[in-house]
Amino acid sequence: MATVNRLIDRRFAKGLITLQAIMVPLLALIAWVVKDLTAAKSIALGAFVCLLTSCYFSWQSFRVAGARASRQVLSNMYKGMMGKFAIMIVGFFLILSNVKPLSPVALFCGFILVQSMSWVAPILVSRQHKKRV
Repeated sequence: MATVNRLIDRRFAKGLITLQAIMVPLLALIAWVVKDLTAAKSIALGAFVCLLTSCYFSWQSFRVAGARASRQVLSNMYKGMMGKFAIMIVGFFLILSNVKPLSPVALFCGFILVQSMSWVAPILVSRQHKKRV
């Protein structure tokens, strides 16, 4: 029986989630060494919100695959983006209203730094793929 090639490659999503998961404690540790515990906690919370939204989007988007399911894939991606946005808004609202002491600058820096890994992940995944081939 022939193997079916998937229309959607999940390697990028797995690589991105892994890279973002590594960045959460790494950024918190750097913030703790450079600044203080409040900055470390704030940066970790912002990074975790970004990781959580990426996990939800990846799960929602890549539940189905294949050429026959292309409309479902597109619909799931829209749902994933809407859910990602909702999780981000609720997450920031809960953190900003309940966590004291908090550094809002560090919170948003943590989010932005982990989000920027979406630019780095394609480079790392393509290098890994070239080594295997």
